[in-house]
Amino acid sequence: MDSAMTMEEFVLKCKEDIVYFAENMIRSEDGGFYTLEDHQRAMVTSKESQVVYFCGRRLGKSFMLAIECIHRALFNPYQRVFVLSPTETQAKELAETISGMIDRSAVIERDLITNNVMEKKFKNGSRIVIRTGGGKGNVSSVIGSGANLLIIDEIQDVEDGIVNKIIPVMRGQKGDSKFIVAGTPRAKVGFLFESLENAPKIWNNGVWEEYPENDGNFIVYKKQTAYLNKDDEIVASGTPRITIEELKQDYKNIGPIDFKQEYCLEFMSSVTDVYPLELQQKVLYEDGLEDRFKSNKLCVYGVDFGQTRNNTVIYVAEVGDEKEIQERTLNVKYKKEFDLGIEYGKIEDYIVEELPKRFPNLRRGIFDATGVGKSVYENVKRRVKKSPRPYPIEDFYFSEKTKTELVEFGISMMTQNRVKVKWSKRLQEEMTGYKRERSQHDSNKFKYSKGSGSDDYVDAMNLCILNMSPEYGLNFKPPIVVQKITKTMTKQFGDKRWQRSNQRPKRYSKKIMNTPRRRL
Repeated sequence: MDSAMTMEEFVLKCKEDIVYFAENMIRSEDGGFYTLEDHQRAMVTSKESQVVYFCGRRLGKSFMLAIECIHRALFNPYQRVFVLSPTETQAKELAETISGMIDRSAVIERDLITNNVMEKKFKNGSRIVIRTGGGKGNVSSVIGSGANLLIIDEIQDVEDGIVNKIIPVMRGQKGDSKFIVAGTPRAKVGFLFESLENAPKIWNNGVWEEYPENDGNFIVYKKQTAYLNKDDEIVASGTPRITIEELKQDYKNIGPIDFKQEYCLEFMSSVTDVYPLELQQKVLYEDGLEDRFKSNKLCVYGVDFGQTRNNTVIYVAEVGDEKEIQERTLNVKYKKEFDLGIEYGKIEDYIVEELPKRFPNLRRGIFDATGVGKSVYENVKRRVKKSPRPYPIEDFYFSEKTKTELVEFGISMMTQNRVKVKWSKRLQEEMTGYKRERSQHDSNKFKYSKGSGSDDYVDAMNLCILNMSPEYGLNFKPPIVVQKITKTMTKQFGDKRWQRSNQRPKRYSKKIMNTPRRRL
């Protein structure tokens, strides 16, 4: 507050100027006052009755919504301020933002009668109510008869039917009313997308763009967090609070698809789910065995080797009984996840020593040998080759091209009903977040990417399924049993034995058959 002002003048100034109010009456968590950025000033001072805050992540959207709620309720008597979020968690997060601002301002706090987390009631008769708007049913009963300020946050996650039930509460209000919807893009459908497409005016990073041919009701305020060039390289930040290096780290952590949606405000119409719900329901199953599964049947496995941020994951599959490779099936039943930072030698020991104890009839493994995984792969291959029951281990190197081929082969096997996979929460989450995006440079090409988080389980699962591919030289013929042949074994018995199995190799001569302690 200016030292020359009286308290009455200060309060009046805060009432007339919402920016002054935000920068002089409300303190941040560190005790200082806020300084609004240009896009925040433009949004909170907007005079339109219906607006869209189309903001990227980390641009202070919740802060702006909280400022508008408190300012409206504090300085205008008998105001009904309602904030709706899709989920209870999201509603509580915004409610806590509002509560924190009020708690750090003695001037505002002393004007409260009720100060619950989800509801505030002021001495002037105004109320702020935060509720969940993503459920089913008649939400107008939650809001009541009307609202002077109605905010729907994260509207892209609220069903259109719910939005259409909410809108009528804004009609017939006395005085200035305002309807704010805020969100980030998803698919090119729904209330948010249609409001943007039909907007007559768009405030885009400080520049007004007008579209008089559009007949929409909402004025759009748009601000990106990051700006990319044609090669998807980050070239600028939308706020001085976030550096390009920090944006690059976010890009790495959440993946290109989510980054473009949430930081660059791109509607990814060319993005589709790689593992839609229908396919998951077809492939995933539960058996209640957790990870205690063991098998003496023919088994194969895939290993996705983690590095700094990702876990190493092994998936083992039991091979079906069909004779021809074109008819073979896989039941991916066992997984093993190693903790971050585990010594590579312990991973090698588990694969070479422990895995054969659970699955003594291993026939092949495919190993992620990208980066530091190469040395582990070579050590495992050398040790398995010297083991009592050696089997082939193949290396796989990840690139955009090979990952595309890997994913497409796995999907092909799933859609042909040749693969079943034991359900796990982590696997289902990764499958749900996995996306297919059409290349910007070649519309006939696709690239596959995790939507967010990691893809360790999906990659290990697909490497395990890749054992079905003829390109990897997989021979599913039953292995020759290792046993001792005594001197008393007759040639006739040996010949009949091979005739029954129809597996006698030509290289086995009579001399070999009568040699003691030879392995067949």
